[in-house]
Amino acid sequence: MKNIFLITLFLCSTSLSAQSDGPGQVVKANPFGFFAGQYQIGYEQALTEQFSLQLSAGIMTGSGSADDPTSNETLTANRFGFIVMPEFRFYPGGNACEGFYIAALARYRTVKWEIEGDEWFNRNVLGAAAVLGYQWYGDGLMVDMFLGPQVKSISTDLFDETVSEQDQSLFPEGDGIGVRFGMNVGFGW
Repeated sequence: MKNIFLITLFLCSTSLSAQSDGPGQVVKANPFGFFAGQYQIGYEQALTEQFSLQLSAGIMTGSGSADDPTSNETLTANRFGFIVMPEFRFYPGGNACEGFYIAALARYRTVKWEIEGDEWFNRNVLGAAAVLGYQWYGDGLMVDMFLGPQVKSISTDLFDETVSEQDQSLFPEGDGIGVRFGMNVGFGW
C-alpha cells in the first residue's frame, strides 16, 4: 500500500510540474484487446484545463468451445457484441489530456453467443469504475495507463434450455467488485 501511495504521489508531482501545451483531443485504442477479439477505439476531448471527457466504443468477436451434454461432442460457440464506456477525467496538474488523472467511468457491454447458428445465450454487463492513470504525450504519440477498482452486474438471457451453468462458466466474467487496469496507445493534437 505504501508503494502505491508513493507511486501516485510521484505521478501527481510529475504532472503538476509538467505544465506544457499538450493535446486537446486524443484518439486511442487498446493494443492488447485485438488479441482477445475486442476492437475498441476511444476519443478524449479536453473540456477545460483540468477536465476532459472520453468515449470509448467497440465490438467483440471470437469463439470458444463447449461440450454438448446430449452427444458428448465438442461444439464451437461464436460471439458477437459491443461495448460503450463514457469516462469523465480530472487532471489536477491543469493540463487536460496529459499527465496524472483521476477518472470515473461507466461501462455497458452486451455479447450474444451462438452455437452452429443457433442463439445460445446473451450476456449483459453494466459496470462502473474509478481509476488513477497517467497519460504520456510526446511528438503526437499518446500512451495511457490506468488502474483502479470496478464493480459489475451481469445478467444472462438464455435462449436454449440446454445451456447449463457449466457452459456459461466457459466464458467467465464475474459479478461484483474487481480491478480495472489497462493501457491504450494513440495520438493527440
